[in-house]
Amino acid sequence: MANFNEITKFTKAKEGGLSRATTDKASEYPSPYAIKDPKDGVIKTGWHTNKGVTYRTFKDSTSKYGYVDNVENFAKMPEEIWWKIAKNSYWDVFNLDNCKSQGIANIMFSWIWGGWSASMLQDYFKSKGVNWETKNKKQVADIFNQLVDKYGEKEIIDEMIEVKRKYLLSRNQPANEKGWLKRLEELKNLSYSYISKTTKVISTQIKEVKKKP
Repeated sequence: MANFNEITKFTKAKEGGLSRATTDKASEYPSPYAIKDPKDGVIKTGWHTNKGVTYRTFKDSTSKYGYVDNVENFAKMPEEIWWKIAKNSYWDVFNLDNCKSQGIANIMFSWIWGGWSASMLQDYFKSKGVNWETKNKKQVADIFNQLVDKYGEKEIIDEMIEVKRKYLLSRNQPANEKGWLKRLEELKNLSYSYISKTTKVISTQIKEVKKKP
């Protein structure tokens, strides 16, 4: 089954640290904190994201995960806070621990982490003959497991990457497109690297079932 820790290194490496880039829509809701710019040491305002967590998400999650909205926590984004937000508010929402394919779980997490709409997933499932209501998020992993069994892991990975590519281009943010698409290609290659592992696990499970009386 998929493991959240397998996608954290990739995600953190691609997100980097503090950002106040005005090309990002998250800049519409910046933090109120003046923080030293790690690049030039100058105190600046307008910081809206840290390690991929927007200030809005950081602020809205305080009571849920038991931390304080202050400059220290936002500027440093401790591992405990980042993990709680990423795992509980993104990965767990779709029950991805139960996904047989690590590659597909990685992509699904990245879909919602990097911006998405529920209709993306609903339309994709519909194209595969599956009717899914957006309120039934806990069904997602099981549906993907069924699709992998029917169509194969690579086909699902390729189609999900294409759906995400079209979504990114639809956001009409030319300044970010090159970086987004490069990251998406790297995510696809990472997800491919798990295909043989998934096949091996499933084969082992089948053998174990056959051994039982």
